[in-house]
Amino acid sequence: MNRALPPRFGAFHASFLACEIGGIRVAFDAHTEIGVAEFKAAAAALKDKLVEVKSFGDESRQRLAGFDSRLAEVEQMAARRGGAGGPAVLKSWGQRFVESEEYKSAEGSRDRQGRRYHAVVAATEIEHKNLTSVSGSGASLVPVDRRVDNPALLPWVQPSVRDLVAPGTTSSNAVSYPRMTGRTNNAASVAEGALKPQSDANFEEVVAPVRTIAHFFLATRQIMDDAPALAATIDAEARAGLADQEDAQLLFGDGTGQNLLGLVPQASAFVKQWATSNATPLDVLIQAIAQVEALNWKVDGMVLNAVDWRRLQSIRDSTGRYVGNSPFEAEIAQRIWNTPVVATNRMPMGKFLIGPFRTQAQIFDRLGVEVVASSEDSDNFRRNLITLRAEERLAFTCRRPASFVTGDLTASLAG
Repeated sequence: MNRALPPRFGAFHASFLACEIGGIRVAFDAHTEIGVAEFKAAAAALKDKLVEVKSFGDESRQRLAGFDSRLAEVEQMAARRGGAGGPAVLKSWGQRFVESEEYKSAEGSRDRQGRRYHAVVAATEIEHKNLTSVSGSGASLVPVDRRVDNPALLPWVQPSVRDLVAPGTTSSNAVSYPRMTGRTNNAASVAEGALKPQSDANFEEVVAPVRTIAHFFLATRQIMDDAPALAATIDAEARAGLADQEDAQLLFGDGTGQNLLGLVPQASAFVKQWATSNATPLDVLIQAIAQVEALNWKVDGMVLNAVDWRRLQSIRDSTGRYVGNSPFEAEIAQRIWNTPVVATNRMPMGKFLIGPFRTQAQIFDRLGVEVVASSEDSDNFRRNLITLRAEERLAFTCRRPASFVTGDLTASLAG
């Protein structure tokens, strides 16, 4: 639109600029009624725009104030947790109420009677649980120093048998191997040109299936999220539980159902090798070693009950001196008759097992120890629980059962 500028150009130009600020471009002729009407409409539109901008600014300030409040709450929660490993400091519901912004905003008001105050004193389920069960809720005014990284756990029997036998792995669901059942040895000196004698050997196929050892238990999601040290302890409990059952299977599994076939059920019964008067358990053990060596096997270990091991260490001679090492000597390897000893409470008191563990027994791991956590189990999702499952898969072989001997430490050696 190309028109000559009117006399009051400066005023019109100011109006034109105001319309531009409002986001509306208006060109008009000051000498016509149409131009004046268009200007008034543009001014009204500009006013509406300014109201919208002011409303947006007020809303933004309110949001920023809310962010500041949340940030302050997070900092307060961090301070209440003690920081740097210090003791937890929890404020009571009353303390949180009087320190709330809602209460402080009306603190100086003259007319406070009949007013309602609203303050969130436990923002999360965990805070609610803590506040209702510890320190500031009236139960105690002394805050609890929670040491989740050092819980008081029940003891486990120390695993031992796996350390004695040979290690191995498999990718199958069973381990198969041939076992010699008989031998005819006709080796002899032969004259030149004479027919050589024939020797024979018989074998059988032995299959050791892979078995699974597993267990599971439940834990709260809050514990898993807020106490990593406790979660690590649970992980250790899951693994130790498997190791304990593994020891029991390697020693006493009967091979039925889903059980491994352990060493004790396959071992030969102790047989006296010579007569001895006034025999002690040490005499029984040396004769058991001799029984194995009579079959051309080399003994490399024995399993005893932990109490029996200490009882053998306390045996004295006729002068009252200990027959073993002095109680005040430096720690030495556990040995009897130059044979390593494994002491475990899995072995019943008064019993023993002796044999060539390293050469005639072997573990084949199919799946190493695995610990898995999941919330998708039963009604865990609704109850906010976690299921922890631990499992391992392995096969166990005893190549020559007759090379192991088991019996009673109190067996009679009389003539």
